[in-house]
Amino acid sequence: MTDLKQPEPPHPSCYVIHETGVSTHPAPVAVHAEHGLVFAREGWFTMEQRYETLSLAGSVTIVPAGVPHRPLAGEDLDYWLLGFSAGGFGLDEEQAVMRPFAEVRLGASPVIHLENAAQARLQLWFETLAREAEGQNELTADVQRSLITLILSEVSRAMPNADEDTQRSPLVAAALRYIQRHSLSPISLSDVASAVRRTAPHVAAVVKADTGFTVGTWITSARLAKAAQLLQHTDIPVDQIAPHIGWQDTTHFIRQFRRIYGVTPAAWRKKQRLPA
Repeated sequence: MTDLKQPEPPHPSCYVIHETGVSTHPAPVAVHAEHGLVFAREGWFTMEQRYETLSLAGSVTIVPAGVPHRPLAGEDLDYWLLGFSAGGFGLDEEQAVMRPFAEVRLGASPVIHLENAAQARLQLWFETLAREAEGQNELTADVQRSLITLILSEVSRAMPNADEDTQRSPLVAAALRYIQRHSLSPISLSDVASAVRRTAPHVAAVVKADTGFTVGTWITSARLAKAAQLLQHTDIPVDQIAPHIGWQDTTHFIRQFRRIYGVTPAAWRKKQRLPA
């Protein structure tokens, strides 16, 4: 067997979007390679992740990388959107500052309301991040990491403790935690069921009922999010990415990627690298 070259860590990458007067409508399910935060300044919107949520002015909505989600409705939105590659900035969901993403992935509510003072701080940090992206230099990545950390710290402090969240199923939390940690191995529903010491039909039924998505969808979403990171931030050939994310069949990988992202991996990589 030929040893695979381990991929290099992704380069630091983040984007900031600010839009006003926006109305949203139901859209297809999406899976993003980056962790995302939506800071609503005015208006409202609803989103489906594990369940339907309502985000009002002064709230932050958390979207972990690889988690299926879709917008449902919204009006008069003034919002900031931050997307960032956690690995590129030396961040992961085991760290305290990334706790909100880990908690939401395991079933916590993705919507957090901020006090007025915290909202003002977030507004300042989002504006500074947007300006930093306009004039990049050798200090940009360090400045971006510092600002992202400040934003994440504010969100983490405002998030209720895990034991205050009554909507979480311990079984589903354990299953999703196992999937997140082992999705790049060739795991299946039976592996997940074995890890949580339940039968496969029972795990399949509970995860689908509690999250709205199948175990297979969660595994596929986690793998494809990692694939998107490798496509965007490395030069590993497409046919070598499939084994890195737990698939030996490149054709199957390309088919699954196109189903979620709408284009082939090669086309997606080319689009991401076009000048802004």
